[in-house]
Amino acid sequence: MKKVMIALLSILLLVAACATSEPAKPVRTAEPVVESTPVADVQPTPVPSAGDTQETVATPAIVSPKVVTVSITGFKFVPADVTVNVGDTITWTNADGASHTVESADGVIESDELFKGDTFSMTFDKAGSHPYICGLHPSMKGTVTVVG
Repeated sequence: MKKVMIALLSILLLVAACATSEPAKPVRTAEPVVESTPVADVQPTPVPSAGDTQETVATPAIVSPKVVTVSITGFKFVPADVTVNVGDTITWTNADGASHTVESADGVIESDELFKGDTFSMTFDKAGSHPYICGLHPSMKGTVTVVG
């Protein structure tokens, strides 16, 4: 019995010694990476004067332009038809082994010859519809529709 008591006392002393050692330091973990997409802020219009009966209407703030990617692959524009807002940019990337161009009949879109891996980017500043083709392979067709 005496040996059991000594063993228990030894364990208690060991536990007490561990408990009185340096306090544990907090463990730092990496902050999570949070990606955000810009969201339009809503700004109220000016408050009408006392005699005015119009309601205050919230109007959206300007949203940053976006970049849309079109791949040239398998002798096709993918996606072939793209709708963007005024101020947005489209980037065409040639993934084919053959060279291609991007050109519209109205002359709004006109790239140089694009070899494999080359890109052509264009920012659209006016609303409208622009059917386009590959000037080297006219069966390749697409349409850019710009809304504003």
